[in-house]
Amino acid sequence: MQYTQLDVHLAGRRVGRLSESPSGQWSFVYAAAPADPPPAPISLALPRHQNAYHGDRVRAVFANLLPEGEIRLRLTQSLGISERNDFALLARLAGDCAGALSLRAPDAPPADRRPPRALNDAELRNAMAILPVHPLLAEADGLRVTLPGEFDKLPVRFADGQATLMLDGGLTTHILKPARPGLRESVVNEAYTSELAAAFGLPVARCEVIHGQVAVLCVTRVDRESDADGVRALPMEDFCQVAGLSPHQKFTREGGLGLPAIARILRDVSARPAADLRALIQWTIFCFLVGFGAAHCKQIALRHGPRAPRLAPFFGLWSTHVYPGMNYRMGFPVGGEDRPDWMTAGRWLEFGRQIGVRPVYVLESLRDAAASLPRLAADVEERFQKQNGYAAIVKQIRALIDQRARQVLVSIEAETARGEEMPLAEAEGPTSA
Repeated sequence: MQYTQLDVHLAGRRVGRLSESPSGQWSFVYAAAPADPPPAPISLALPRHQNAYHGDRVRAVFANLLPEGEIRLRLTQSLGISERNDFALLARLAGDCAGALSLRAPDAPPADRRPPRALNDAELRNAMAILPVHPLLAEADGLRVTLPGEFDKLPVRFADGQATLMLDGGLTTHILKPARPGLRESVVNEAYTSELAAAFGLPVARCEVIHGQVAVLCVTRVDRESDADGVRALPMEDFCQVAGLSPHQKFTREGGLGLPAIARILRDVSARPAADLRALIQWTIFCFLVGFGAAHCKQIALRHGPRAPRLAPFFGLWSTHVYPGMNYRMGFPVGGEDRPDWMTAGRWLEFGRQIGVRPVYVLESLRDAAASLPRLAADVEERFQKQNGYAAIVKQIRALIDQRARQVLVSIEAETARGEEMPLAEAEGPTSA
């Protein structure tokens, strides 16, 4: 059935209606809000008011819930839906989405959910094996899940080593990721890089490797909260949604937000802007040192709290620059430069100016990271290899970190010799413009 209207729910509560006109124009209107205070907006791009929103901004908020790239093509072929038909994909898939949004047809009866389906080891292995043919297992009866991204993944409920499919829009807690095709030891790559990020002090999604005949990465969702009362979806949106940008504009070079724009948004809306700016700076430094070249504004998100949003924990970190066939540029330019081998201390100083913090603070943070991360990477590797077994990719990541750290320290020494932005000991943090 082709739907032209979908009810939009936020954290289980109906908050509005999404419509598509015969000409393909999208509109969204909030439902009346008798509650005091009224529920939060579904996105900062669509603040609450009585009038309907129309056009590209509406489409962007919802289209960013869907997969992208080759996985989207395979998904539409599997479901028999046109590749460009975002609305039909949302109607079919958007029961359990990133954040706390959920969409369903207005006339859909509030039927009891089918019981979850626990997967034994063989079923889990088979599920991972058929994802390239049936992304998100979308053809399975009652399975309505969607996640953005360009690589195969499967949202599940996971506890005590047991993966469970949640049917009819039941909330999931984890994301299972099989190996990325053609990218050696990608599961171990992301698991190790994420563990290193946590040791470095970044708030980051917890990852673990599920060992079996085929290794699978299990990622704890940062948009879910679990306790004795059950699982709750946490309102969250990526920075494409925040800015009302299409998923095709996720990279800065494609018209997406750059780090200076993200920093300005954090200053304007964050409940703790100084802390979030510090985290953004540390994340940018870490991405450079480990060679994460796929960073874009769909991989940075705001998680909405009761009063104001905060920068969400980071997710999807891995070293892309260790693979010769992948793009060797940085996802976000730093100080106007996205070529790692061209990065100098001057570029990092300019980055500080662009995001509105004292440049010397950025340089001091960079120098501290370059001095400490190689040793930290070795310590994390020792623990990681004992738990997960030897993986050659970890050695390659460490070698890249060592090389980038030496590059940084040499460049800072040269900058220091010129007497610019000194003394470093007087650096102030992100609260200083």
